[in-house]
Amino acid sequence: MSHDPQAWALVRYQVIAPYIAAQPPRGQRGSLLRQLAARVWTGPDGEPFSVAAETIRTWVRRYRTGGLHGLRDAPRRRTGVLVLTDEQQELVCRLKREVPQRSLDRIIEIAEGLQLIEPGTLKRSTVHRVLRRHGLSARGGRIPDRKDLDRFEADFAGALWQSDLLVGPWLPDPDKPDKVRRAKLYAFLDDHSRLLLAGRFHFSEALPHLELVFRDAIRAWSLPRRVYYDNGAVYRSRHMQQVVAELGIQRIVFTQPYRPMGHGKVEALNRYIRSSFLSELKASTITTLDGLNEAFAAWAEQYNRRAHTETGEPPLDRYRRGLDRLRFVDENALRQAFLWKETRSADKAGVLSLMGCRYQVSAKLAGRKLQLRFDPEDLTQLEVWHDGRFAERAGPLQIHTHRRAKDPGAEPPAPDVEPTGDWLGHLVQRRREEGRVQATPRQLAERAHAQRAEQDEAVLVVLGRLLDSEALDVQAARGWLDRFGPLEPTWVQAELAARLALGERADRHVADILDALVGGAT
Repeated sequence: MSHDPQAWALVRYQVIAPYIAAQPPRGQRGSLLRQLAARVWTGPDGEPFSVAAETIRTWVRRYRTGGLHGLRDAPRRRTGVLVLTDEQQELVCRLKREVPQRSLDRIIEIAEGLQLIEPGTLKRSTVHRVLRRHGLSARGGRIPDRKDLDRFEADFAGALWQSDLLVGPWLPDPDKPDKVRRAKLYAFLDDHSRLLLAGRFHFSEALPHLELVFRDAIRAWSLPRRVYYDNGAVYRSRHMQQVVAELGIQRIVFTQPYRPMGHGKVEALNRYIRSSFLSELKASTITTLDGLNEAFAAWAEQYNRRAHTETGEPPLDRYRRGLDRLRFVDENALRQAFLWKETRSADKAGVLSLMGCRYQVSAKLAGRKLQLRFDPEDLTQLEVWHDGRFAERAGPLQIHTHRRAKDPGAEPPAPDVEPTGDWLGHLVQRRREEGRVQATPRQLAERAHAQRAEQDEAVLVVLGRLLDSEALDVQAARGWLDRFGPLEPTWVQAELAARLALGERADRHVADILDALVGGAT
């Protein structure tokens, strides 16, 4: 059958022409329409056809309002697969082939987010039909998990945090370029809001890595009332219990052995991370641990801003509704709580050993039993405490290098095929452009060192202004501040000015003056 719109318009005009010419008065119109409907007409393709009286009445109305053009068939609206061009259909299939775990919604989000297709072009039903036509509609396999069946929810944000370890992807080993290592993720989740508080990949499951993520979560979001862990060794460690106790967290709750049902929320988060984040690594160029963590941070921000399927609202919005019940902790108290503590006795030369490194303390502490407080990730300086009071800081005499330096000129190999939908790369780039890049632990440490240096320089300026120039030994003052500082510049100025007004000699050695200041304050 011919579908030429103009040819059919002419045939329809032949059908209605007797009615138009006769212009029948009221009472005779129906009779004429029935006469025309009783006839057999010939279509553009020579095939006979008949038409109902009401259809002829409709054609007459269309002709009177639109002329011959009104008798043409309106172009059929393209629906289903036909709404997409061949290139757009191939794009949908390519995005699915790159990462088979991609859902319909994520394919649409990636195609629009990367500006590969105009927003609003893709519909879920259309994408599904395209994938089914090309044999790509089957979902990626998933290991069933029916253990986390219990349902409960904390009453408010910050009332309960959950944490777990997720085994991640293989990445090139920075120490052995020809080998690969498995990255593992520690993450913390707020039970009430489902907010992803913090997460970071490492190459080991060591306790310091877990504590780093825990500290980042507390620093950024608040102090939880309780924490809920599984029975892993790092979670049950003595130091983790000490951290919780020093920060005033009520207690650690552990899942019952062989019954992890209550851990369902963080288990569900892990499944979502596998399907939505780890699966996207197949279409990315990430080859380093730093790159993986930056991409995860960008992805986590998007996760926190999307409506959660269980609560119906974004985790970030739900968390912020409980701001009045959150508790925050002082930065110095937070740092002290996470410092590891070991007891050592210095020999008669003031030398002691910690984690394979040798340190030396001042002569007055030689032969004494001391408490060492330190960050296991940074052994360049220890806090030395004696009888429950801070005594000084100690630097290493000898540092053992446990890792080989990276080749600064080494670059990750380029992928064989440029990915079409590098969604993680897009999220990272957008996060950088918006200036939302979170400082790494190393950057935070460097920032703290820079602030400390500025503070020490301000103290030196105060000393230079109030003391005799002959008494100011700048090198000795720096060494004293490095070992016993920091001191607040305004406090030093007020205390030293008061002592000089009372007759303190301004030509005494700077170390003696600083000792007297600190001794008088304590």
